[in-house]
Amino acid sequence: MEKRLVDMLRGYTCSDSLPMHMPGHKRNPKFDWLVPLGEALDITEIYGFDDLNDPEGIFQNLGLLAADACGSELAIPMVNGSTGGILAAVKAALPHREAMLIARNCHKAVYNAGELFADDIEFAMPAFSDRWGICGSITPEQVKNALEEHGDIKLVAITSPTYEGIISDIGAISEVCHRYGAVLLVDQAHGAHLGFGGFPERATKLGADIVVESLHKTLPSLTQTALLHLSGNLVDPSELKRCAAIFQSSSPSYLLSASVDGCVRFLTEHGDAEADSWLKNLRDFYKAAESLTRLKVMNPEEPDAAFFKHDPSKILISCADADISGPELMERLRDEFKIELEMASAEYVLAMTGMGDTKESLRRLFTALTSIDRGLKPSSRVRGVFSLCLPERDMPINEALIKDKIDVPMSAAAGRTAGEYVWTYPPGIPMIVPGEKVDERMLQLFSNLRCDGVILRSTSGKVPQFLRCLDNSKSF
Repeated sequence: MEKRLVDMLRGYTCSDSLPMHMPGHKRNPKFDWLVPLGEALDITEIYGFDDLNDPEGIFQNLGLLAADACGSELAIPMVNGSTGGILAAVKAALPHREAMLIARNCHKAVYNAGELFADDIEFAMPAFSDRWGICGSITPEQVKNALEEHGDIKLVAITSPTYEGIISDIGAISEVCHRYGAVLLVDQAHGAHLGFGGFPERATKLGADIVVESLHKTLPSLTQTALLHLSGNLVDPSELKRCAAIFQSSSPSYLLSASVDGCVRFLTEHGDAEADSWLKNLRDFYKAAESLTRLKVMNPEEPDAAFFKHDPSKILISCADADISGPELMERLRDEFKIELEMASAEYVLAMTGMGDTKESLRRLFTALTSIDRGLKPSSRVRGVFSLCLPERDMPINEALIKDKIDVPMSAAAGRTAGEYVWTYPPGIPMIVPGEKVDERMLQLFSNLRCDGVILRSTSGKVPQFLRCLDNSKSF
């Protein structure tokens, strides 16, 4: 008989595995409000316990406390993750289905929201760091050029920090957006800790109109908890609240809500001190990591022309100069050292730290990396990473989605029009979207990723054998 999920969870929790992945509480028992959350406390909306979607009591106070702690004018607790917040934000910001600009490295949730509520979608391609093989920042100039070229854009959506911790110049971008009458939505899902202690400033205090952040990714809160923030007068607060209720369960979990409440109160009382302690431990780790020979750890204080700023809580470890791939490095850390990382790409791995990490956990990661590093040789393979570029677009996403489609062998897909999304997960960032032309360069990228052990996913689930494309026998 197969194990129950709860048995698997108990087994993993009782193991000696070090979670260098989200959620940010890292199972640290010092966050005592998380420990007792279970069936004994599981209720629904009963007398005296308020309603998360129509707050008048404790949830109303929680929203006010969160707004004050995070520097926004309105904060809405979410138990449907940042995904629910993004859907609500795009719906509220585009009441008449206007066009939107999406940073190409946004999470697929932003694309999904654009499908549902935008008349058209334009893309801004971030800079690319050849050294680290990751996307960089979106620049204010890119946003300005896009708004001038496409005068119907009413919403700009960017991710800052990115999955790898790259931050864009939100202050300057917000000024550009407001000059052209556009709303700025910042997906800050991976940066709920920003603005506390010595971490870089948060988007809520830099002029962003709507900010969505996942508490659970780096802070002590249960998975699926988030905050939806609003500032300024470009979006109707009542409409944002209405949309938040649409994309949140009508029976929101009181257990998840309690973890939001505990997290926000903890931040109010201890956020700066805890963040500074966390940051000090990170700096000690980065200093020690300079001794690695083959593996290279990206230092957040080291300049890169592709980056505006970098969030130090994301530890990117490059293996481009070593005879090991990202997935192989991730597997060795798991099998030999019981360290579970957040993700692996072809030439790097990502360790995601959180407020629940300690000096000891970071030392354990460094010790493991040092041990592996000693046995590595220089890389003999040809680097397969190259920067992404925007594919040629045959038609808008929404138009492509309603066209007839067929499954085409991946080897024969060049020149066809994609009818689905393709991404790696994590982080869930589409590399090609419906309506874009598939070219040899993109197919080579897919092949390189697969050869290095990176798993590709698609809307149909048939990648890598097949790619769902538009049926060429049907007239466009």
